[in-house]
Amino acid sequence: MKNILIPTDFSIRSLSYVHSIVAKHPHEQINVILMHALEMPDSLFDLITYTRNSRHLELISADFQDGCEIIRNKYSSTIHQLKVEFFHGNTRAAFRNFLLAQQIDLIIQPADHQYNPPSKRSYDPGKLIQQCPCEKMQLPLQKRKYLGDPSGISALLLATE
Repeated sequence: MKNILIPTDFSIRSLSYVHSIVAKHPHEQINVILMHALEMPDSLFDLITYTRNSRHLELISADFQDGCEIIRNKYSSTIHQLKVEFFHGNTRAAFRNFLLAQQIDLIIQPADHQYNPPSKRSYDPGKLIQQCPCEKMQLPLQKRKYLGDPSGISALLLATE
């Protein structure tokens, strides 16, 4: 079973990469880890009172949670587990430790995704991903036939496989 990491900014559009992953691994069970990168606090007081999941869970919108549930149900035969993990830090060593802890086999590098940080501590982990020695796959968004907003939940429901 492969553990595949996809960086996310908690947009519905970032979930669209899961369709491409499933298409590339049609008869294989995979675990999908949606990683959101956060800077560590810079003041001593914030660092002392910092807890890993204190205020970060509120970054996950209801639409994003619904999108994850849609994907879990749609690809239940291929996706063994789909979860969100927060990466706290911004160094290569911390990122390497995160990858080891999550037992990541493959990292997806979104080719055409505009990263929109949902908080002031969020950042695009693209540079860390480029520098790590882990196996990487660069994926464009899969072209789909649907009407309306491509970043909405309906896009996940109507996506072609």
